[in-house]
Amino acid sequence: MIATEAPIKLTRNEGLKEASPLLAGTIPQTLADNAAERFSDDDYEFLKFHGIYQQDDRDKRKFGKQYILMVRTKFPGGVLPAPQYLVCDELASRYGNNTLRITTRQDFQFHGIVKSNLRQTMRGLNEALMSTVAACGDVERNVMAPPTPATSPLVDQVLEEARKLSDALAPRTPAYHGIWLDGQELDLSTEANANFVDPLYGRNYLPRKFKTAFAFPPLNDIDIFTNDLGFVVISENGKLVGYNLLAGGGMGMSHGNTHTFPRVADVIGFLALEHLEAVTKAVITTRAAEVCHRRSRCGLVSARGRATDWYEACPAAAICLHQARRSARVAAADQW
Repeated sequence: MIATEAPIKLTRNEGLKEASPLLAGTIPQTLADNAAERFSDDDYEFLKFHGIYQQDDRDKRKFGKQYILMVRTKFPGGVLPAPQYLVCDELASRYGNNTLRITTRQDFQFHGIVKSNLRQTMRGLNEALMSTVAACGDVERNVMAPPTPATSPLVDQVLEEARKLSDALAPRTPAYHGIWLDGQELDLSTEANANFVDPLYGRNYLPRKFKTAFAFPPLNDIDIFTNDLGFVVISENGKLVGYNLLAGGGMGMSHGNTHTFPRVADVIGFLALEHLEAVTKAVITTRAAEVCHRRSRCGLVSARGRATDWYEACPAAAICLHQARRSARVAAADQW
């Protein structure tokens, strides 16, 4: 008798994303309802993809829950011009609790925002050409890059590469602009909205968050080995020629679950500059095609496995491996 594998049962979170790939839920309706004190539990999950967490004021829990919201920006490479900083400072005072918190992934967080001020906060950021889309949620998070070494002529080029890669990996749902900038409910009856599937992430997006960063050797101030994907700058004669690719890092784990554990990334090989976006998307689309428990580190790295084993099985990643086996540059990944 031939045994067949039982179909994988989707977690609640995976089911929500598959049923509503626009990531809109009932967010517009709740925003318009002045009597609603909070967003629903389902919308709590969708809000993350918009860069928002629903929380409650811990100082007031003795008297009941008072719901507030946290908004997280997304600054690729941590780049923030002075005029944009001034806008953030003003918004934090006007709509938040008068604080700006710097995150470990080069972003800002606004805390203490009430529901009635949420759209104004989001609109204020976007009018100053700042975004919060995909600052949270099961997608590529903020792409990090260091400002050091300050003497390197390649810093600005790498920061620009981080920005372009971040833009290329952002989800394409029209819900973000429709809700926060246009202030309208999405017409789900239109063919484009009814049949929307993100061109990169598909209907289910990723099983969990995904983190990417750049680093300049010999400095490792970005902590490159803790990222799902890491790009280590390789230069020749003062020119950027490509990156050594690291894969499979992450510090997350769940207590008591042996399938989750912290690990440092594996060194995969050298990647030519022109293949940066293609290989990154190959990794992400392979990860998006898998359905697994969101707390498991399956996918890029299976339980107690190696990223190199997974990379061998990913046809699109053969570009990088083929180059790595032919190039002595791969040895440069041991610079730390």
